[in-house]
Amino acid sequence: MMKNTHSTFVYATLLAGVVLLLPGLCRANLANYCHNDKGIFLPPGNEFSEKDTIPPKERENFDKPFGASDYDYTPYTPDPFSNQEDKPSKVIQPTKVDVGDFKPRLHKIPQDYSGFKIEIKKVAKPLSGKNDIFYQHGKLFAEKLSDGSISYMLGDYPTADEAGAFLESFLSKRYPEARVVEYEEGSRLQ
Repeated sequence: MMKNTHSTFVYATLLAGVVLLLPGLCRANLANYCHNDKGIFLPPGNEFSEKDTIPPKERENFDKPFGASDYDYTPYTPDPFSNQEDKPSKVIQPTKVDVGDFKPRLHKIPQDYSGFKIEIKKVAKPLSGKNDIFYQHGKLFAEKLSDGSISYMLGDYPTADEAGAFLESFLSKRYPEARVVEYEEGSRLQ
């Protein structure tokens, strides 16, 4: 009987605390939080004044890093290079590189090709492998024409309008002599 007395007392005390205190706490919380769902309620005539607020000890300076009171910090310098002396710019001179026996890969017009290409250059003799058109453009086509000249072309367009639009937009300034040519079943029509 003595063993149960101590544990019975503890359980009875906890039960009394829960039964007596919990409803009061819940009512207080419900009264404070659930009654007003629109935020803090201030009755009329109870306006805030400056003396109601706690004055700041010092004005915050957002230009300083947090806790940086021991040194002078300048976040923005209008001319960061003003204390450096002017030096002449270093100019790197271009050097010519010999490409040796570079042979450009030129494609032939397929025998069954029908469509439009842009002729960017038409010359009497084949161009040297050092010519810039071989480095500026990807897939180039070459064709020897009936008059003995060689035509260098690029692109593959289903309509003359698409080829002309590309020519006007990207190639006409660099290649003023460029033009659109038409192929039908591998034969040049123009």
